[in-house]
Amino acid sequence: TCSIDGSLRELVPYDVVHQHLVLPVRKTTTRLNLAMADPTNASLLDDLRFRTGLHVIPMVATESDLRTAISHVYGQSPDGSSPLMETMPNEERSNFKSQGDSDRVSANSVSKSFGLYSFPTNGLHDQERSLILQDKAEVSHEKRHIKIDKDSSAVDAVNRLVQQGIEMEASDIHFEPMENMIRIRFRLDGVLRPIQNLPKNLHQALLARVKILSDLDIAERRLPQDGRMKMEGFPHVDIRVAILPCLFGEKAVLRLLNQSGLSLHLTNLGLNQPDLDRVTTALENPYGMILVTGPTGSGKTTTLYSALQFLNTPQMNIVTVEDPVEYQIQGINQLQIHEEIGLNFSTGLRAFLRQDPDVMMVGEIRDRETAQIAIQASLTGHRVLSTLHTMNAPGAITRLIDMNIEPFLVSSAVSLIVGQRLVRKICDHCRECDTASRPQLLELGFDKDALVAVQAMKGRGCASCHLTGFKGRMALFEILPIFEGLHAKILARASTNELKLCAIHEGFRTLRQAGLSAVQSGLTTVGEVFAETRSDVSV
Repeated sequence: TCSIDGSLRELVPYDVVHQHLVLPVRKTTTRLNLAMADPTNASLLDDLRFRTGLHVIPMVATESDLRTAISHVYGQSPDGSSPLMETMPNEERSNFKSQGDSDRVSANSVSKSFGLYSFPTNGLHDQERSLILQDKAEVSHEKRHIKIDKDSSAVDAVNRLVQQGIEMEASDIHFEPMENMIRIRFRLDGVLRPIQNLPKNLHQALLARVKILSDLDIAERRLPQDGRMKMEGFPHVDIRVAILPCLFGEKAVLRLLNQSGLSLHLTNLGLNQPDLDRVTTALENPYGMILVTGPTGSGKTTTLYSALQFLNTPQMNIVTVEDPVEYQIQGINQLQIHEEIGLNFSTGLRAFLRQDPDVMMVGEIRDRETAQIAIQASLTGHRVLSTLHTMNAPGAITRLIDMNIEPFLVSSAVSLIVGQRLVRKICDHCRECDTASRPQLLELGFDKDALVAVQAMKGRGCASCHLTGFKGRMALFEILPIFEGLHAKILARASTNELKLCAIHEGFRTLRQAGLSAVQSGLTTVGEVFAETRSDVSV
């Protein structure tokens, strides 16, 4: 066991420890492990490398941890007061010896009692990186009640928050620096909910820890950064990280992509049988374009991946270009775009055409060039799947025409359009009748005579749903095949409303009508359908 002895204290004198709140923890022939309140202090690291002739390995710790540890190692606290042994629990106190009793203090005891963890930085050499444990994230599945305070280490705080987010099935975790605190919020079933406020002095170490796990530059605090990370104990959860510099410090958003709970099957999307038949018929067509539309966060990616999985057989060559690749699917060739080197959706599509593809998926049609290539591919014997940001299915047609794609090409290439939204599902454990919503049911579109047979439901709120009344989400769909009657409307450059009215006359079921069906079945509330189909007005 390596120890902190007198020579190590001489290597990093007390004036440096006192000024910068650092603590030497372990020394080998080539390395010095140094606990720091600010592991991004590059000038101090360089100075100590020069002073000691060793590679200095930063370790993250909070100020309170360091002050207590320094007291026991150096015999006085950074503020000059007497040792703080009396502040420690009895079981931890026995791990330490005062300076008068011995010149050696166990480094392992210091690390264990004060939550110090190896903390590599981008300033280290590659050889040093390889010597550092990749991830000290030891997440206990037993810790369901999360307690994070000013004495928690950054490593422990990040681990516990990610664990809690996964257990609560959050889609995103927000670390938001405020003037005097850090606000932690989770996005649960599409809605942001405050979880906890942390001490502001944890902010720098928290962000540095997240950056290290994501292989980002911890010294860069002025520019946005994006990365990915994994947490030990959760191998099936891929975490996308986005860092943004704000007024009171850097904000981090962690998107949790849990592949273990992902079920990519068309039958699990929630389509009724007629709509499912329309989708599978279009997918089985050897050519043509299928578009999925809706705002950000409406479940378009899940629908696309489910369609790809339906087509994923040994006889199919499936290629995708995505930004980013959210889920990895075995048997499919997935390409991540990199705008900084000129690899975008259009260049990826061009490359695909030389790869003998059967099916091509484009993450999003953002511009005319991408739209042109995708349409040409669908007209030359390929199945093409993609998304557009429009408010409804008929709007995808006018959006393509607005991109200066000729109407006759749109009419010939597009075979099916899927519009969708996500609504929260009523919690099964606290479901109850909602008599107050009857006036809203009329406004939503229910006929007065039919209203007698409809009983709207709501969730009262319970422990199972975290008092929200909702648990989980479901999709509302509108499926628009390009039938003969629509061709003439498209060629005439009809408006979105005209296209929608024509489709309704042919039996098209709108998002609002899908919402009515979900309310009638007691799956969601009137308020949810109103909120998500606000733009789906009658024509």
